[in-house]
Amino acid sequence: MSILITISLLSEKEGFVDWGFAPVAEIGESYSRFSDYISRGENADMGYLARNMEKRKDPSLLVPGARSIICFLAPYSSIKSSVAAFALGEDYHDVIKDKLHRISLHLSQECAKHGLEYQGRCFTDSAPVMERHWAAEAGLGFIGKNNFLISPKYGLRTLIGVIICNIPPEWLGERKEKIAEGCGECRRCIDACPEGALYAPFRLDARKCISYHTIESHELYSARPVEYKGQIFGCEICLRACPYDRESEGWKELRTNAEEIVSKSPQDWQDMDEKEFKERFGDTPLSRAGLDKIKNNL
Repeated sequence: MSILITISLLSEKEGFVDWGFAPVAEIGESYSRFSDYISRGENADMGYLARNMEKRKDPSLLVPGARSIICFLAPYSSIKSSVAAFALGEDYHDVIKDKLHRISLHLSQECAKHGLEYQGRCFTDSAPVMERHWAAEAGLGFIGKNNFLISPKYGLRTLIGVIICNIPPEWLGERKEKIAEGCGECRRCIDACPEGALYAPFRLDARKCISYHTIESHELYSARPVEYKGQIFGCEICLRACPYDRESEGWKELRTNAEEIVSKSPQDWQDMDEKEFKERFGDTPLSRAGLDKIKNNL
């Protein structure tokens, strides 16, 4: 069995809706755009985004001897609530990484048959890897004006898993063609952003972003710097305004708490104590904000 067939079968088995690859190389335009974003201070107090910049630019620094970057798309649901849909179940970092590690183990075994000592690492939104850039390079979509990876076939509701490894690109078959940018003159996402955080194509100022203030900001506000529009964790206004958004069931692991969260009233959250919160949501994305912050966001 070839490595190409192995990845295709494993990707399907694990529930990824698409996969592709690109050869390792230093990043040009996408890196410059990200660097400019940092220099403008639009990452707010997310200092971690400004660290390890050289690794963002050159992924071979993360995996010595790396030759290929393999990307996978993980679908999540379109369920609407006060919590962003990606956070309605188990922590996607853990769910996706578990699947990537299983694929990586098989790749190691397959490479051994071809006389290659496999070296690879799995990533999903928790390391200095520019996942959207590499997914676009792998032919899985294009980066839209709202900064989402947009798949013409699967829409915007996908999370990206990445394996950086030393498998030669030529072992992975024919590379998918890059998908041309498909936003055209559309600016629905920009016009829909209620706080002006998405103020121009590809320009997002986290200091004005509802998602940033409800998740990432470490401060609790008595006077809100932005209006949260009923959101207590994340925001999907620009996503839902996009013509490429569509109904999605997504992985069941990523919606295990959906029914409970949708049914909760603001008072239910206010009445919750730390013990209950940790029991119910300790292993979910909501723990990143914490109960005090969620109550603050009501």
